[in-house]
Amino acid sequence: MIALPFPTRPLSWSHGSAEVWALSGALHHAEFVLGDGRSVRPLAEAPWHGDEAITGDETIPAHLRFLGGEWPCVPFGKSDRDRIVHGYGTDNRWTFEEDGEGVALVIDYPDDRPIARLRRTLRGVPGEARLEFTLGVTARRDCVLPIGLHPILAPGMPGETVRIEGGFAHGETFPVVFEPGVSRLRPATRFDTPEALPLADGGTVPFGNLLNETTEEAFQLMGVDGALRIVYPQSGYAVRLGWSVQHYPTCMFWISTGGRTGKPWNGRFRGFGVEPLNAAFAEKDGAGVITGGRTFRAGETWVTQYAIGVESRVRR
Repeated sequence: MIALPFPTRPLSWSHGSAEVWALSGALHHAEFVLGDGRSVRPLAEAPWHGDEAITGDETIPAHLRFLGGEWPCVPFGKSDRDRIVHGYGTDNRWTFEEDGEGVALVIDYPDDRPIARLRRTLRGVPGEARLEFTLGVTARRDCVLPIGLHPILAPGMPGETVRIEGGFAHGETFPVVFEPGVSRLRPATRFDTPEALPLADGGTVPFGNLLNETTEEAFQLMGVDGALRIVYPQSGYAVRLGWSVQHYPTCMFWISTGGRTGKPWNGRFRGFGVEPLNAAFAEKDGAGVITGGRTFRAGETWVTQYAIGVESRVRR
């Protein structure tokens, strides 16, 4: 057991268990028990959590020192509205509240932010290998903010051909080279299926193949239907994510499989984000920027619900 410099709470139910951390209000080490008795841990966790040279280095953003699991991003990315990547709630401690059915946390944002408070609940669904979440966002001032969710999944066993199943209109690669000198996808290119992602040097590559390479990539599925299955055919399970398509009309995929070599990464992290998102990316002055978002009104508390579950029924 690694000693953490912030409070945590256990979360358990009939078909699983997890930890909830005050930092980021994040879910970590979620374990789901399938109907056939197997236990699955689908979320990625950084291998440096026990490395004090990393976790004690305050020059590194807090969420990167303890990277992994799942957490909300309000706002998503970084802007003049909130200079912290993925919002104040990502790099600061939340406060636990009593909740009879699961775990609840809140965080108050500083007065200079247009958001006043976030409240989040997590609960296991009795009789199912499934977690349900609520997120409440209270606005201090009128604003338009990109918002997203940030589960990071593990890439499966070595050589596993993970695939994406679900409805969407089309996909778009990141508008600029995502990680110079490392990324292989052709920027700003539309595609029809993640089984044929466009490469910068010509041709295509299936999503699952990229997970077995050393790379850093990003692409976005547009016009999603609010339900995706991430299938691990060799392992024999699938992760099902569900959310409101009115709240998050797109889904960003971030692939990080050893391509980042700076601190804290050092080529060690392997995972991929499946991130429901209300925002889009564009190119500006040679950089990728975030556009769009949700409109919040002062005094409004907006509530969204979503779920993550694991099932053993997959097609090979």
